[in-house]
Amino acid sequence: MTAWGRGHAVGFYTLDSEGFGAVARFVADGWDRDECVVVVATGPHLAAVEALLVELGHDPASRTAAGRYLTLDAEETVAELVVGDRLDPDLFRRRVSDVVTQASAAGRPMRAFGEMVALLWQRGQIEVAIDLELQWNQLLREHDLSLLCAYPTGVLDHAELVDVRRVCDLHTDLMPVAGLSSTEGARLATGHACSRVYLPTAESVPAARHFVVAVLTAWGHDDLTTDAALIVSELATNAMTHAASPFRAVVDQRRGGLRIGVEDAVRVPLARRAAQVDDISGRGVGIVAALSERWGYSPVPGGKVVWAELLHPSRSRAG
Repeated sequence: MTAWGRGHAVGFYTLDSEGFGAVARFVADGWDRDECVVVVATGPHLAAVEALLVELGHDPASRTAAGRYLTLDAEETVAELVVGDRLDPDLFRRRVSDVVTQASAAGRPMRAFGEMVALLWQRGQIEVAIDLELQWNQLLREHDLSLLCAYPTGVLDHAELVDVRRVCDLHTDLMPVAGLSSTEGARLATGHACSRVYLPTAESVPAARHFVVAVLTAWGHDDLTTDAALIVSELATNAMTHAASPFRAVVDQRRGGLRIGVEDAVRVPLARRAAQVDDISGRGVGIVAALSERWGYSPVPGGKVVWAELLHPSRSRAG
C-alpha cells in the first residue's frame, strides 16, 4: 500500500479505472490507518470510486454510518462557494471547514480528497482555483489532515506553465502525471503537433521520453525515435535540474523532419558550459547539439522553450 504522507499533495489523473483506482486506494489506505475520510467529488466520480472500494473489500455505507466517511458533491459545493468570479472564504469556512471539524470530532487523523479545484480549472477560473488551494492550506494548519487534490491530466496540456508552477508551489507532494493511455496514443497520428505537460518529479523524464517515442511511432517516424528520445531526456532533465519547473514536451512535424522542444517556466536563458573530462554531468546540451540539425531556445510568456530539429535520415545533413 502506498505510504501517503501528511500534507497537501496534488495528483493529475485520467478519467479511467487507473485514475479512480488511485483515489480509491487513497481512501482505503486512510481507513486501514483508522482515519476519517472526506471525499469531495462529482456524483459520477464518487460512484466510480465507491465501486472500486467495494472491490477492495470495503463497505462505504458502513463507514458512513460509523462516522468514518463523509462526502460532498463537488459541483454543488463549488456553486455554493463561488460567487461570481470570486471564492467566498467565509462560505468556505462554514461549508468545508465544518465538515472537516465534524470529521475530526472523534479525535482521529483525517484525510480528504477534493476535485473542486479541477472543476474550476476546467472552467478557466484559475485564480479562483488558486484561492481555493490557499483555503485548503489554511485548514491544514488547523487540523491533522492530509489532502489530495486532483486535476484531470488534459487540463495541463493547454495551460500556461506559470499557472501549473503556482499549483505545484502550493503543495508539499507532487504525484506524477499518469502515463499515456492507449486511447491517447491512438489520437496522436491525427495532428502535426503534440504536447504534454509534466510535473518536476523523477518519473517525468522517462514519461516524456515515452510520450515522444509514442508520438513518432504513431506518425511513422520510427527512424527518428532513438535520437528524439535522447534529446527530450536531456532537455527535460535540464528543465528539472536547472529550472526546477514543470515542463511541456512538444513534438512538431516539419518538412523533412521534426522539432522536439521542452518549455519551462523560467526566463533565464539556457547556458552551455564545457564539461571537464571527469564530470559526470553537464554534457546534456552538447549531446543535443551533436544529435540535432540545429538547436536553440526561444522566449515564451512566463518562460522559454529549448528546441532541437531533426532531419529524416534520407535528407542530407547540413554542414
